[in-house]
Amino acid sequence: MSVSLNILQLGLGPFASGLRSPQSLSDPSGMARAKQQVHREHGGAGVVADTRSIMLSIENFRRLGDITSFRDLKYVCLGMTAVDSQGWCAVGDTRLRDRVVELAEGQLEMRRRIRCFQALLSSYWAFPLNGKQTSDEAKAGWRELRSWLGAECEHIVQSTETKPPWFGALTKHAVLLTDQPCEEFGAALLLDDATALRDAIESLAIPSDSWVLEEAVVSQMRAGCALSDETFKATLPILINIGTGQGGVDLGESLRLRCISLLVSRYANCQDRLEQVTLRDSAVSIVGNPWLRRSRWDTWVVDARGQPDDQSREMINGWLKRRLITDFFELLSVDGTGDSRRVNYWLRYEPSIEDMWFALGSDAKNHRGEQFRSFRNQAKGRLLDLDGTTADNNAFVMRVGRYLLVEFGAKGNAMFVFDWELLDQPLLDTLHSDKAPASVSIYRLKGQNHVKRMIHRDSASQTWEQKFDAYLLPRLGERRNDAPFPDTIAPRGWVELGFEDALGHFARAHGLRVEDNRSKQGALWVLGVEQRERVTAQLKAWGFQCRYPRGWFKE
Repeated sequence: MSVSLNILQLGLGPFASGLRSPQSLSDPSGMARAKQQVHREHGGAGVVADTRSIMLSIENFRRLGDITSFRDLKYVCLGMTAVDSQGWCAVGDTRLRDRVVELAEGQLEMRRRIRCFQALLSSYWAFPLNGKQTSDEAKAGWRELRSWLGAECEHIVQSTETKPPWFGALTKHAVLLTDQPCEEFGAALLLDDATALRDAIESLAIPSDSWVLEEAVVSQMRAGCALSDETFKATLPILINIGTGQGGVDLGESLRLRCISLLVSRYANCQDRLEQVTLRDSAVSIVGNPWLRRSRWDTWVVDARGQPDDQSREMINGWLKRRLITDFFELLSVDGTGDSRRVNYWLRYEPSIEDMWFALGSDAKNHRGEQFRSFRNQAKGRLLDLDGTTADNNAFVMRVGRYLLVEFGAKGNAMFVFDWELLDQPLLDTLHSDKAPASVSIYRLKGQNHVKRMIHRDSASQTWEQKFDAYLLPRLGERRNDAPFPDTIAPRGWVELGFEDALGHFARAHGLRVEDNRSKQGALWVLGVEQRERVTAQLKAWGFQCRYPRGWFKE
């Protein structure tokens, strides 16, 4: 993707700190530089005017609500999308916008009408679509301006008036005046072909900090997401690099959020959703921890209908929780050798773990190794300082249903079960503390108010895992599934609140499409005959039968 990266790198430099807008309408330096650049680089395609005159005309227009000369009309057209520090701009004011359109359409000379159109077109390119100060009203007004520009373009096309050279370029790239202005560039950019994008930028005097370049990046992401599962996965590392600003192109925060959100949603719809570490880390870094920043996730990561993408959130949620659980027992164990039995046991409970905390001793808290730093970064917001114990001990605290469960990194420590409703207030305050991080004593995590103390010790008749299950499962409102589960899916395999919930968790974990027709006297289907061996083993254990070519059904 070297060609597309080169063209985007030239244009997207300003996105490193986000699209900038003037602090106030009386600060014209940014617009002056942009206009000078347009004039120098693109000649007649751009509109050059004195920026102070533009700002003065805008201020008078805002105060009086009218324009008295064609010169002022041209200046107002050029400044319609300039956003002040409060997020206001003239294009977002319905009364002012309608008046400008009325005056532009009322020009008796087509030459002057085209000049108004050209000035408004320059304003359209310059709008800080994703600027932090840009209001929703301004964005709505910009969209109205886009609609008018599209209609006015058709009007000018039908005119017998001689058209300026740049107008031919606009008709060639007329899609830029639609509600999907950059979609035509995406597939080509994905193939390292930036010819059309470069032509539009150069021939239409589109400034280097325009939203057009940002939307071109997003269109490239969408083109990647439209690929088949296997091709998408093969392209994903490159898309992640571009979307995170690591591919030689600096991107602003909102653009990175949009790109990574698109990639996460697409991956969640793959049939095989094995953990993709780079995607997981990028999502947590850019969007945030999905169980700590649920509202942020649901705002950015949405499905095709614009609704919160629950499947994507739970996919990253599961990946993150499983990674943290694994790291705790394999990385933070006292002897450094890990404890695979405890890892495998608690991974089975991951879907039911509502929240988790990690209380670290001083060794883990201060360790400079890359794995330790990565763990602390992934667990940010759920880290505690563990006091009253050896420097190498750590505690894993999880909320499951109505219980709080506490495990320790040091082998030989018991697992403690607490009733959440009976926790003492100091411990609750610590878990909900906004301090970074709060401290908790090991004696509080082994408090006398625990309801059960369980030892990791096998007996002649039972393993400790079986003993734990015998106690925990009935109290967590679950029952055992007697069917054997392959070891590879054991973390998701045990039944939660009955068969339907177990199937739901299993389907989300493996990207299965479930169709339930039982209410219509039909069958319960898992669509698709070709499934991985571990999936078919579980479906058979639940009593599903294969029916080609539709999939697996259960009456």
